[in-house]
Amino acid sequence: MYYFALGKKIYQLTSRIPSCKVIQNAPREKHHPMFVCSFFFALGLNFLNFSLIYRLTDSFSFSTGQIGRYIALGQLFYFLGCSLYHRFGSAVHPSKILPVSVVTVFLASIPLGYFKILGPVYASYCLLQLAASLFWPPTMAWLTEGLSGNELSQQISYFNRSWMAALIIAPPIAGFLYRWNSEINFLVITLCFFVNILVLFFIMRRHKTSGLKKENLDQPAAASDAETHSSSPFHQSKKFALYRYMAWAGIFCSIIFVGVFSNIVPLHIRDSMAYTESTAGIVLFFRCTAGFAGFVLMAKFTVWHFNFRWFIILQAGLVFCALLFLFGGNQLSFYFGIAIIFGLIHAACTTNSIFYSRATGKNPKKNLALHEMFLCGGNAAGTAGGGLIYQHFGFTGTAFALVLILCIGFGGFVFLNKKSSRY
Repeated sequence: MYYFALGKKIYQLTSRIPSCKVIQNAPREKHHPMFVCSFFFALGLNFLNFSLIYRLTDSFSFSTGQIGRYIALGQLFYFLGCSLYHRFGSAVHPSKILPVSVVTVFLASIPLGYFKILGPVYASYCLLQLAASLFWPPTMAWLTEGLSGNELSQQISYFNRSWMAALIIAPPIAGFLYRWNSEINFLVITLCFFVNILVLFFIMRRHKTSGLKKENLDQPAAASDAETHSSSPFHQSKKFALYRYMAWAGIFCSIIFVGVFSNIVPLHIRDSMAYTESTAGIVLFFRCTAGFAGFVLMAKFTVWHFNFRWFIILQAGLVFCALLFLFGGNQLSFYFGIAIIFGLIHAACTTNSIFYSRATGKNPKKNLALHEMFLCGGNAAGTAGGGLIYQHFGFTGTAFALVLILCIGFGGFVFLNKKSSRY
């Protein structure tokens, strides 16, 4: 009886483990270290993004318009890198791309905090963005290889939580440290990227010694896709392509909001509302904490899978947050409320985009590169456009423009939802 009970318990535990096919196609021993790698990479980038806008203002007397153009230039190089990966990355294994990316980012981050000449600060930022663009698409492709349905959404949730955890702690700590000594921030940034190199090379060594280095990433993914398409041909139909396009449009609108929220709002809180950098960091902390909770919820529920109305609800939420910006004025409590609501919405939009990039279409890796391209395009539009409008028309003008853009997007989603009924 004891052995029977023991065998039953073992069966219950092993029955919770994903199928052997999933484990074979996406070895789990590489996933947990890659989550750590994503955390440190995101931590360094977000320390940099938060600290850089203040350094450009304080050390180089940049206006908000100049900051927007500076960040947009970096996003242009990020877009270029994603385009290169979209064109050529499918044939290259992530184990060959990722080390080049993290080492280059580490080296390019050093001049940003210590050089006093503007030229190297421009060049190093563009190089850093170009190298960073070669990190996220291969990482997402590697982690989601061979997964579909609930397993795919859960893996996406774990991945998103890993980098969102970095976003949670980065703004308040960066704001406090910058208030104390701005040079400490850039020391932390280079340290994060150096630790990221160590973690990644540990993963590559483990990958090599376990005999996985010779596996072809394309073959399992292609087999999985072929299997999915053979059992579910509709994944190549116009209707399911529409899900992917709507998800990309949703993340584009959401990331425009991020461009304003992450780069314009901190300056507005400090320069117009007379609060400190630490206060701006706490506002971003609330947004990222809500985003982390949103990623958890997106893994718990599947009602949003292949649901067109879900896109309309999210876009309506974005319009509502923009209206709060418009009518909130200089009330700090409004910004905390927006941070929580928008954090949940942005988490949903991000999960949508990654999920449909992987679950629909013939080449998921190229779709994931396009996902990143929409991210950087929206961020550039929000940062550069928002900074320019803020410089000439103040924050009210920026909020009004944001409401207008998101309302146009809402109308587009309503139209596409009606179009989907024809398929």
